[in-house]
Amino acid sequence: MNALNLPEFKVIGTQENDHDILFIVEAKNPPYCCPECGSIFIYKHGKTERFVRDLNAFGKRVGINIIGNRYKCQDCSTTFSESYQSIDDRDKITIRLRNYIQEQSLKKPFANIADEFGISPTTVKRIFTEYVKEQEAQMIFTTPRILGIDEVHLNKQMRAVFTDIEGLKVLDILPKRNKENVIAFLTKLPDKNAIEVVTTDMWQPYKDAVLMVIPHAKLVVDKFHVIQYANIAMENARKSFRSTLTDKQRKQLMHERFILLKNKEYLTPQEQWNLQIWFVTFPTLKVAYNLKEGLRDMYLCKTREQAIEYYRQWKSSIPKDMQPFLDIAKIIDNWSTEIFNYFDYFVTNAFTESINNLIKHIEKAGRGYSFEVLRAKVLFGTKATIKPKFGEQAFGPMDNTFSNMLYGSFNYSPPKLIEGFGVSIPQLLKVIERDEF
Repeated sequence: MNALNLPEFKVIGTQENDHDILFIVEAKNPPYCCPECGSIFIYKHGKTERFVRDLNAFGKRVGINIIGNRYKCQDCSTTFSESYQSIDDRDKITIRLRNYIQEQSLKKPFANIADEFGISPTTVKRIFTEYVKEQEAQMIFTTPRILGIDEVHLNKQMRAVFTDIEGLKVLDILPKRNKENVIAFLTKLPDKNAIEVVTTDMWQPYKDAVLMVIPHAKLVVDKFHVIQYANIAMENARKSFRSTLTDKQRKQLMHERFILLKNKEYLTPQEQWNLQIWFVTFPTLKVAYNLKEGLRDMYLCKTREQAIEYYRQWKSSIPKDMQPFLDIAKIIDNWSTEIFNYFDYFVTNAFTESINNLIKHIEKAGRGYSFEVLRAKVLFGTKATIKPKFGEQAFGPMDNTFSNMLYGSFNYSPPKLIEGFGVSIPQLLKVIERDEF
């Protein structure tokens, strides 16, 4: 029995210690012709010896010492060595070890993998990089009708995230969220005319890129970003007001930040009671809270016209000394078309927002990983990844003339893309919940 389980080799010896097993092997079938000219007139031209690493066995690292020959062609004088189907000559490892490292590089630090198999971290990183390129080549997208563009904070930097809103899929995560990177992604999408709506936040480079590449698409500012600005205004107003209070007054506002930022429909009876007491004592807080909740209520409007009129009244109710909300009104005015487009389409990046929480979990679990590794883990490292699915190749009717039958002329259309690449957001959530990331 061949304990190495590599059919092209014959084991001629083994060596073993507490940590390693070494298999000494030779090829079962030597080459029969010159790889350069195809001549069968070749002869042995010296000995070769090659060491490669293999998958571990019995808790020990496995090495293979391949005893071979160098050959020379009598016709073209080419010299060559034996080649092996199961060996990756470049990295001096077996193909099956390379495949295993590709999988593990999305789960473990490179240094740990290198130590496990007795290879260099540089080799592991190169295998990872090449594997990611192979996977990226398979990122063939079905262009979504509603495209989401948002960002996540990853490795101390904001990264652009693209999603299929209706398909609930992450399409890609870019290293930067600048205009050039966004344009590059949008440009490679097939059938860009299929994109009807792009939902995003108020980041100017996103808007500029969309207008340049897909100007026909309607840009919608996600309502959650507008509401987020309302919460920021509430927080700034609270801090500004709190700085004017005495220590005794501050003690009356224990835990007020949490309650003031909470949506009114989620307040407990006790929290509602606390608010009423605070509002009597500190009416400025009441004004700020009502402005915050009032802006949220704008999204209860059913039409664009209702929302515009509601906003006009809300804006006119802002006191001149409530600067944080005056600042928010200026932002809304600058993005009014995109913000009120929401009321024509009622689309949101709600699932994209949940990606932020996923990324935080992923980054915490993989602390110290580079952006490239974390991106690869999200896109290619779990069961949530959906690879492109194609229908059967289509063949049209043949022309039955003799010449066309002879030369094989027929109508052909490539297989149709049924579902494009992406990462299922609901499935990714389950992967995180089961701690399978």
